[in-house]
Amino acid sequence: MTTRINTCIYSQDKCITSVPIKAWVILSCAWAFYLYEYILRVTPTVITNQLMSQFNITAFSVGSLASVYYWSYVPLQVPCGVIVDKLGPRKVVSFSIILSVIGTILFSQSNSLAIAYIGRFTVGAGAACAYLSCLKIASDWFKPSHFAFIVGASMMVGTLGGVFGSKPFAILVNAYGWRPAMLIAAAIGVAVCFICWFVMQDRQNHVENLKHNESSLLEGVNAIAKKSQNWLIGLYGCMVYIPLAAFADLWGVPYFMQRFSLSNEQASYGSIVVYIGIALGCISTSYLSKKLRSRKKVMAFSSTSTFLGFLAVLYLPNLSYSGVVCLLLVTGILSGFSIIYFAVAKESNSIKYTATTVGFINALCMTCPIIFQPLLGGLIDYSWNGLFDVNGSPAYTTKDYEFALGAVLIGLLIGRILVFFIDDTYAKSEEKSK
Repeated sequence: MTTRINTCIYSQDKCITSVPIKAWVILSCAWAFYLYEYILRVTPTVITNQLMSQFNITAFSVGSLASVYYWSYVPLQVPCGVIVDKLGPRKVVSFSIILSVIGTILFSQSNSLAIAYIGRFTVGAGAACAYLSCLKIASDWFKPSHFAFIVGASMMVGTLGGVFGSKPFAILVNAYGWRPAMLIAAAIGVAVCFICWFVMQDRQNHVENLKHNESSLLEGVNAIAKKSQNWLIGLYGCMVYIPLAAFADLWGVPYFMQRFSLSNEQASYGSIVVYIGIALGCISTSYLSKKLRSRKKVMAFSSTSTFLGFLAVLYLPNLSYSGVVCLLLVTGILSGFSIIYFAVAKESNSIKYTATTVGFINALCMTCPIIFQPLLGGLIDYSWNGLFDVNGSPAYTTKDYEFALGAVLIGLLIGRILVFFIDDTYAKSEEKSK
């Protein structure tokens, strides 16, 4: 007899007590991988100055180097979705972690910008299946009524990776240097790979059915791409992801270092609270959707309130760093509510194409850092007066950063407009849960 969980976790006012503990263990392995890849994703934020000095580059080049991760990550989203739908998460996750480890080692040992680019590109390729594997497991092992909860919980786990990739990684970098710190991260990846390979299992009956239906997978990609709703949802996701991808993942720490004259460890708190806030918002979004009886209202509220929060953080005069941290925590929570768009996408498409749907939406969403990380770096360079500091790095001012970060606000406004054209799928989710 399969062991079941005795503790009570609520999803849409329903206690998840009928889920086998095996399902939670398998999902936890996928979460461990997502946590790990998110740490690798955000590590450049605390070593921007080291990278500028090491490779003699400006803000635009740092933004480009960080965004190389997504050059492989984004194109692989749909193919990874198809592969995970066909093969199941276990094999794909294990192989992907190995790729991420190889890329991390390459990046840590790079003596030229070209090798650093290749390393980041390989890490991104390895990370491509992380989030969609979590949601594939949710679709295979859990009831439909639990999906929105696991969407939020999975994103929460990822953002906690952002926490570990901020101050804890900054401490590691300051103690040992950025190259040894990256090697330690690679060693952790090897341990995660072993755990996933030996613990994870695939839902065999589901995988066998898909092997006899390979043509339908390609038909699924075609069907998903033809729906205008999927494009709208993905573009909304892209816009509301800007605060995380462009601010917390990269430019927040150097901005606070300059604005408040802080070390990278101290400045990392600004990013950390964004991650913590988003994690809290993600885990709460299913409950909020239930109370409002709407997915769309949650998406609209999230984009509007996040815009107001970042407007205050960037331009409210005489705001102390502690005040900024508090505001960012609240703003992060409000931003986290938006993750419900993945549930909207899943509910708008056939359940047998869950991973493919998530891959398609995530591909659109993840164009955000490809565009906005180097764009903000370019805007910083555009505003820069051309002066250098004693280390030979560009001496950017607070106004340079604030000029560039205005793009975050523009993106959030675009996201709010897109909500008007997205269908609400809450009623569909209620029908499936009955």
